[in-house]
Amino acid sequence: MFTRQELQVIGQTLAQKRDWITKNISSAEGSARIQMEQNLHTIESVMQKVSAQLRPAPATNEKTTVNHYISEKSISPIRQAALARRQELPPGQIRVLLVDDDQLIYELVAAYLHESGIHLIDFASDGMRGISMMYEANPIYDLVLCDWNMPGKSGIEVHSAMRAAERYMATVFMLVTAVSEAKQIRSAIEDGVDDYVVKPIEQDKLIKKIARFFPQVGAVEAE
Repeated sequence: MFTRQELQVIGQTLAQKRDWITKNISSAEGSARIQMEQNLHTIESVMQKVSAQLRPAPATNEKTTVNHYISEKSISPIRQAALARRQELPPGQIRVLLVDDDQLIYELVAAYLHESGIHLIDFASDGMRGISMMYEANPIYDLVLCDWNMPGKSGIEVHSAMRAAERYMATVFMLVTAVSEAKQIRSAIEDGVDDYVVKPIEQDKLIKKIARFFPQVGAVEAE
């Protein structure tokens, strides 16, 4: 049996898949279209069953005691599941996207990550390409390291585009930047950016910041 939280996560994941198929099915042809139609039918069937299990139980005549209290801000089921997954995710399974218009920065950061055991690294040379790669990725990226100031789409715009996709709500997003103005950095954090790394990038500081979100990276460093 699934817990209510797990059913909510499953339902949201299926909804995302259903929406993607609905959006793309008209452009598919032949066997691909048939397969998408079958998948859509299966998804709709499973979603109905999930919804049925999530419905509250019928009310009874028994008296219940209600405790009134102010609860903490709730965390979405998707984010809860992602937080739990991060705790056990080994460095070798962390999927990273580096977005930077400077090839040298990419090579430097990639070398630092490789030394910490992180090897699943993709590179986008500009913000628009980074957004495209995030939307096409399957499975999604666990960590996005993105330059702040780039031609075209800025790091802030890349972050906004990422968060607009529900499946990326829990992905860790770090800005890599030469910006040191506290007000600008604070504004970015308030907008949902998880952390930032100031250039010139120092390996120890970068890995420590990543280890805050992926503890197994820190465990490897400590060995």
